[in-house]
Amino acid sequence: MRDYITSFCKELAYPSEAEQAILSAYDRITANQPAMTLFQKYAELYRADQLTDYSPVFPALDETAELAGAHRYTVHLLFFICLSQHTRELYEKKNIPYDIFYDTLSDLKCKLLECFKMYGIWGSFVAFWFPRFFDLTRFALGRLQFETMEFQGAYSKNGHVINPGDIVLNIHIPSGGALKREDCLASYRKAALFYKEYFTGRPTVFHCHSWLLYPKHREFLPPTSNILRFMEDFDIISSSIDHDHHDMWRIFYKENMTDLSALPRDTSLQRAYADWMCKGNEVGDGTGVFFFDGGNILQA
Repeated sequence: MRDYITSFCKELAYPSEAEQAILSAYDRITANQPAMTLFQKYAELYRADQLTDYSPVFPALDETAELAGAHRYTVHLLFFICLSQHTRELYEKKNIPYDIFYDTLSDLKCKLLECFKMYGIWGSFVAFWFPRFFDLTRFALGRLQFETMEFQGAYSKNGHVINPGDIVLNIHIPSGGALKREDCLASYRKAALFYKEYFTGRPTVFHCHSWLLYPKHREFLPPTSNILRFMEDFDIISSSIDHDHHDMWRIFYKENMTDLSALPRDTSLQRAYADWMCKGNEVGDGTGVFFFDGGNILQA
């Protein structure tokens, strides 16, 4: 397994410092029999295709980390890297192309880099997010990630209708670089083909709930913003205020948002948000949908 962990880190181009931290955690676990037994318990269940409930996994990983003297965030990420060996086999059995495996498992690297920016730890503080990748119910198809979900509410446009309970494709946007227009369109097209069985005889329906769709972005982001261009794809059907600044770590990589004057201003997005918030304005999120047919978004 150690060789596999090494090859995985190199395959996904992890920073060498991250690779060493992950391998060090693995060595600490293997050197401690109680920790190794606990760590292997759920990994073996996954390899046997019997890990259907992840709720006991994370307490067990926390105990593993404590026994081994490793950081829990590193152990969380390490666990899913180890699972990926069997995930690769599942992809091959289902004839899912390698590029989808690579793009999907790249989310672990996104979370690795986020964790280091936030806490200076090579690992993941949001590993609860990973299971659907490993259950093969969420996939990255190019720049964006997708999963099926049942639509709540009702929506119609140009004679096309979404009813409550209809299947739609829910979009997630990993922190994997610029959100370029051409990359989003390529992902929509790839997703429409990948999930075509769910949309026989009707356009593909995309859905997204994200801070990226906050309607007031139009008031303070520059006209050239990729976020504004992404928003244009959607009819934003609802929005809300994020009073607790729940998503602001994604922009500033800080937990404490009490001193707005201390927010980093290293990027244009950080500067725009910091200026907006320092003026007493709220932040929030939005929910959007759009129909997609023939390789194009169906506009009004």
